[in-house]
Amino acid sequence: MKLKNRRAFTILEIVIDTFIITAVFGVLVTSFILVLNVVGAGKARTAATLLANEQMETLRNLPYNDLATQNGTILPQGDIPDTQTVNRSGLDFTLSTTIITIDDPYDGCAIPAGAGVYECTDGQTSTQQDTVPVDYKRIQITVTQLNNPTVLATLASNAAAKAAETPSNTGMLLVCINDSQGLAVPSATVTITNTVLGVNVQGVTNNQGCVFVANVPPDNQNGYHIVVTKDGYSSDFTTPRTAQNPNQVQPDVDINQQQITIQNLAIDYLANMAVTVVNELNQPVSGIQVTATSTKITQFNPELPKNTYNQTTNASGIATFNNIEWDSYALSVPSGYTILTTSPYQAVSVVPSATTNVAITATTASSWPIISTVSPTSGVAGSTVEIVIEGDNFPSSATVKLVRSGYADIIPTTTNVAANQKTITFTLNLIGAATGPWDIVVDAAGKIITQVGGFTVS
Repeated sequence: MKLKNRRAFTILEIVIDTFIITAVFGVLVTSFILVLNVVGAGKARTAATLLANEQMETLRNLPYNDLATQNGTILPQGDIPDTQTVNRSGLDFTLSTTIITIDDPYDGCAIPAGAGVYECTDGQTSTQQDTVPVDYKRIQITVTQLNNPTVLATLASNAAAKAAETPSNTGMLLVCINDSQGLAVPSATVTITNTVLGVNVQGVTNNQGCVFVANVPPDNQNGYHIVVTKDGYSSDFTTPRTAQNPNQVQPDVDINQQQITIQNLAIDYLANMAVTVVNELNQPVSGIQVTATSTKITQFNPELPKNTYNQTTNASGIATFNNIEWDSYALSVPSGYTILTTSPYQAVSVVPSATTNVAITATTASSWPIISTVSPTSGVAGSTVEIVIEGDNFPSSATVKLVRSGYADIIPTTTNVAANQKTITFTLNLIGAATGPWDIVVDAAGKIITQVGGFTVS
């Protein structure tokens, strides 16, 4: 028995020892791998730093006028690659070089800001105007490992010439980008082209949302085309002005000698819109095309919408619009269908970085009542308000009321239907009315339509 107990105890010891050894070995292996990763990362960072310093020394030894990248915002453009792949210490790196001109407030700024104040391209101000705002150049070098966005090294330096601000027969262009709230959009890509003069410039907006280009060849034929883009954002652009099509909202720009041309463009996060289409019996309408036409236009007389999107409703009657520009959209359905109501009202406002849900009631029966607009769409609790519904197919016997779940209906004190059956005017007494959205329900001789959330009591 003692032998059996001793043998069992020995086996248990072996199991425990094996477990401990395995755990210790696992920790040692993990630590070893971690050390290797740290060493590898340190090697990559050291090589990247050396590469950045090497590039900076190379640029410092160049003549001042040669400090320009191949596609950058300094004209004339130079031979320095904006981006290149370089191998160091057996590793592949992406070497990015940016060179821009700087307007220093020491000798004044170029952009009139009103009240005797002038603004520099980096947002600083001065009371003195600088008519040639190319005081010096700023070089920035960034190194990342190939196919890895993590920045391993970055260097910046200023370079000045003995006569950097030499007047010439060229002009200047300032492009500033704002979002839907009027705030600056940094890190947006601005591309400026002139096919006649062979200009192709690409720059990234600074913290003020601007790109400044000096020494731009003059052009008085609206020859400079500008496009701004940014990942996850809408785009904006200027458009060519021609004899056949002269009425551009944002025409391609001119450049005049010794003058600054300023162009403002607007972009913001992309948005989504989900449109649910049902018929007059509240049944999904599948397989029809819904068209969303933007209120923004690129030309007038005649108007040309900036964006037009088309989507088809699925089996649930839903048409989904993904990655569209923030705007107000007019929604339409194919001929043969008539839109009775749209909630919210058209034109539907779509805000950046959000999904807007829209409900449309459409029918193939042309005799149903139509609600196009309601004015006003809100009233103060305790007050009396007169409301006008515009649309069509309102018989003289039509009635209207406000409906909200959990509350008594609000019945108008007076209701008048126009003889042309296109308007209903009614008066509401909002004494005791609960605040919030109410549905507008129109009964046209038994044909009932509802404008969901059509009136708000505040």
